[in-house]
Amino acid sequence: MSTIRNYFESFKNSDFVEGITQTPLQYGYINSRNYFNVKPTTQTAIIFDKDYSTTTLLPQVNRGDKSATEGKERTADTFALKLAYFKHEDRLTGGDIQGHRRVGSTEDQTLAAATAEKLTDMRLAWDQTQEYMKLQALKGIFKTPDGVVMANMFTEFNVTQTSIDFALGTSTTNVDQKIRLMKSAISKNVLNGGAIGGVEVLVDPEFFDKLISHPQMKNAYQFYQNSGAQLLRDDLSSYMKWGIMDEFTFRGVRFISYDATFNLPNGTTEAAFAASTGTAYATGVRDLFRGYNGPSNKLSEANQPGQELFMRTYIDPRDEFVEFELEAAPLYFATRPASIVAVTSSN
Repeated sequence: MSTIRNYFESFKNSDFVEGITQTPLQYGYINSRNYFNVKPTTQTAIIFDKDYSTTTLLPQVNRGDKSATEGKERTADTFALKLAYFKHEDRLTGGDIQGHRRVGSTEDQTLAAATAEKLTDMRLAWDQTQEYMKLQALKGIFKTPDGVVMANMFTEFNVTQTSIDFALGTSTTNVDQKIRLMKSAISKNVLNGGAIGGVEVLVDPEFFDKLISHPQMKNAYQFYQNSGAQLLRDDLSSYMKWGIMDEFTFRGVRFISYDATFNLPNGTTEAAFAASTGTAYATGVRDLFRGYNGPSNKLSEANQPGQELFMRTYIDPRDEFVEFELEAAPLYFATRPASIVAVTSSN
């Protein structure tokens, strides 16, 4: 015969004060940065013209002579990108509230509190979905959390991505030279007609640890930690809760240890980067990364401008349940994918 134990019997004189809520780490560093120029659209796909133009030096001519060169016609290719579409639903019934108490409290659960919890969970899930897709865009692809690569921007632009092996396990590797090669590949391919604000490199913790432990970088990292440059790291504390473990700026390049692991819809997890890898890109360049918010799929909102997300609450007319719905149609991509450099360390 089974025995049902009353766990509260031993604590008759104890106060039930509060609960312990274990919320997974919320990654939001990329969401917090203004990398993406995001616009609303009324369409479910965007058509783009890739405009090709070059700047050629002019030859000298004698005064009175005709021009030795003529202007060239600009050429353009057209391609289209389809927006992703997300829809998530949840509900509350009387059974979810009746006879239940609020977590961390002796008070009964309420409809208002349970509704707030549902909406908060849905919003957090969407924030993580955005962070994941924007991370993929920083790698040069438009990929959804279910593993669908909706666009490979290197293929769309017919370019080959530059990859630089830092070989940080080799003590004689010229790391300074590797950084110069990376910066050169980025700046030459930004093609924005002006200067870039800087270079940022998101890497996994293993790459970062190898970098700051390399014989050529140890002293530089130590100086960075103990000098006035430390002031540049003051903003890092606000990102710690978003998976950023550490950062190091050297030669105008900011290396960031981005230790994010995402819970995928199929029940598995995916790290932001494979071991000893990362992605490097320019910052301070307008339109280097773009985003679009597509329209709702509701009949009444057809051909209306989209927004980041739509959240709705539906109350059953018979007062038996409340349904919650989240809807979003995003697109995030790089407009100059050749400027995105993959970094690795093979040892």
